[in-house]
Amino acid sequence: MAIGATLLQAVAKLMFERPIRGMSNDQLITMLDQSRMPFAQHIQKHADTQANRVLLAHIIGIECWAQARLRQLTTGQNILIDESDSYTPSTDTPYAMLVAHAGATRIESSACLQELLRAGVPLTRTIVHNQFSELSVAAWIQYIVKHSMLEARKMR
Repeated sequence: MAIGATLLQAVAKLMFERPIRGMSNDQLITMLDQSRMPFAQHIQKHADTQANRVLLAHIIGIECWAQARLRQLTTGQNILIDESDSYTPSTDTPYAMLVAHAGATRIESSACLQELLRAGVPLTRTIVHNQFSELSVAAWIQYIVKHSMLEARKMR
């Protein structure tokens, strides 16, 4: 394994796996649901600029891609390793519409997590991430929350 890949796996463990270790299903759902308001408040205060539309479209695309990847755990089929590009809305979309889309996407992430739990998928079950190798279901949820806020902080 290359040193870069090993480093990315170590980062993934620290950023995504470690903070959620030991969380119950209900705690993880609550964490995801509680992340919605601060994220929404942050993105709503920014102007409709091309740079902000690009960032928000990217955030939405990543979150929708993560949902699709997680939902594959309930199908029993081989995991499709795709990219987030096909889930990313157009950057020509007005910013206000992207903000609304982002809010709906976060609600859908919560629904996705609840679907997985109803299907009996354990939080410790892993599925491959294109950069970080194997992440548990719980770490994917942490990834969704962390990624959106880290990227949103770049908005001006």
